[in-house]
Amino acid sequence: MGKTLQEQLLQMGLIDKKKYQQSKKETHAQKKVPQKQENEIAEMAKQALAQKKLRDQQLNKKKIAQREAKEATAKARQLIETHKIQVDQGDIPYNFKHENTIKKIYLPKKTIESLVNGKIGIVKLAGQYQFVPADIIYKIRNLNGKMVVLFNVPTEKKDGETDDDPYAAYTVPDDLMW
Repeated sequence: MGKTLQEQLLQMGLIDKKKYQQSKKETHAQKKVPQKQENEIAEMAKQALAQKKLRDQQLNKKKIAQREAKEATAKARQLIETHKIQVDQGDIPYNFKHENTIKKIYLPKKTIESLVNGKIGIVKLAGQYQFVPADIIYKIRNLNGKMVVLFNVPTEKKDGETDDDPYAAYTVPDDLMW
């Protein structure tokens, strides 16, 4: 029962043994080729699926990072809105650098001293410069550093210490003649 056509033709004497062997090799080769192709196709499908999965993971990471950046910016805006300091316009000009340009605003002396000493800083929100306390500036920097325009880090000075003067310890005699 399970004889192939070639075997039946060989038994009837219609083909010789050489042709039978040759046709058997050809059919065997034909069977192997589709299996190899199927294996290659399956392997290519696996690779395509792995690449798609990797691409999807990268897109998800990118979307998550964008969402986190938006949330951080929104938190920074909220901090600025709730902690901004109202400063009256003064008569002393104060210059500072922002985005490679020098900006000038007129402030009272007390506000300028607070800026220089690092007690307050300047942030930009919705096209306007706002003044915010130093502790809030640190939080804003952690959330979105691009919003901070100016902040002078306060330096600790010890009693009697001045601005790095190497001759501060020496007194000038009153009777010094030049």
